[in-house]
Amino acid sequence: MGSVFQVYASQGRDNYVELDLPASDYQMLDMMERLRLEPGQLPYVEVLKFREDLNYLERCLHEQPDIYQLNALAKKLSEFTSVQDMAAFEGLVGKEIGKSAATIELPRLIDFAHSADCCVVTEDAVTDFQLGRFLVENDFIEDVSGLPDSMLSLLDYGKIGREHRAEGNGVYTSLGYVEQQSEVHCVSKNMDFQPPKPEYTILLNMAALPLARGGQKPEMIQLQLPASEEQTREALEKLGKRDWNDVAVSIQDCAIPSLNHKIYFDGETPQILELSRRLAELDAQGQLSKYKAILAANDCQDLSKMLSLAAEVGEYLFEPQMSSPEDVAKSELNVILCERDAETLLPHIDLQSYGRALLERDQAMVTSYGLVERDTTQQILEENQVPSRGGMEMM
Repeated sequence: MGSVFQVYASQGRDNYVELDLPASDYQMLDMMERLRLEPGQLPYVEVLKFREDLNYLERCLHEQPDIYQLNALAKKLSEFTSVQDMAAFEGLVGKEIGKSAATIELPRLIDFAHSADCCVVTEDAVTDFQLGRFLVENDFIEDVSGLPDSMLSLLDYGKIGREHRAEGNGVYTSLGYVEQQSEVHCVSKNMDFQPPKPEYTILLNMAALPLARGGQKPEMIQLQLPASEEQTREALEKLGKRDWNDVAVSIQDCAIPSLNHKIYFDGETPQILELSRRLAELDAQGQLSKYKAILAANDCQDLSKMLSLAAEVGEYLFEPQMSSPEDVAKSELNVILCERDAETLLPHIDLQSYGRALLERDQAMVTSYGLVERDTTQQILEENQVPSRGGMEMM
């Protein structure tokens, strides 16, 4: 699924992401975590890039669009596989712009994207002359039907096309002539744009090796993880396999979006299965954001290391409200000073430098998910519980 829009989204100075749309539900939920958004809360959004064939949307899209609605539009546009679908959408947008609409609301654009079947498209007809000739040659004009070729050459195709376009209220697009035949489907009013939490932790694509077989596209099976042994066996049987040997997998969607679209082979697949179970456990414990912060702090993409870190989540402290060294500095000052003294001192301190020094002292790191550091208190408690050699002996 290629990128339709590339966007920049932010919530405050320190919380920002760049994201390709359409994004999966996990990618959208991850964005909400990183921007510290509540359900329904909208971030500031800029569209950085439009897919080349959709550049015409730049002049009619709101400056700060709703990212959830924009993602719904991108998902539908990414499903278009025919010239007719793309032309119909461009035509409906063009008609709306022709009504002197400076901008078009995103729900309206979503309705247009779901209404390709409401239009008739004449490909390659991008002028009145071409449209008129198409109408005559295909017997759409009764008055000239049956005329000999010698007479047809005398017809004013431009006038015929122009009159038909005016009567049908049609428009020309980069892909042909578009004429709306029925009312646009109003689907957006019944859509829930908030991303739901998927039932899986990893959505896996599976294909038997070798992938290339005489130029044919390999058969792809999807499997939601964690999966039961029976579900896994059934998926392998569909590929004609009894185990993971000679099976390639790729992660279509994951609770850790940085793993999306990576390809793995048979030796690594069991680790992916185990990771999916660990992610489900961490999610149930409310520790998934903390785990993602730990992975970010360790710059970890290796499956073996990811599994070992999943077992060490309890050894870390996590403060999701911390977005920058300045936040760390302010928090420290509020601990060591009373609120009044802290407020007095704040304008006179280089919070950025002070925060970085605190992070270095504590061997901590601020990730896009929040601050994460090793919990040294547990180690101190364990050391204090070791019995000393001195003291009273039991008789």
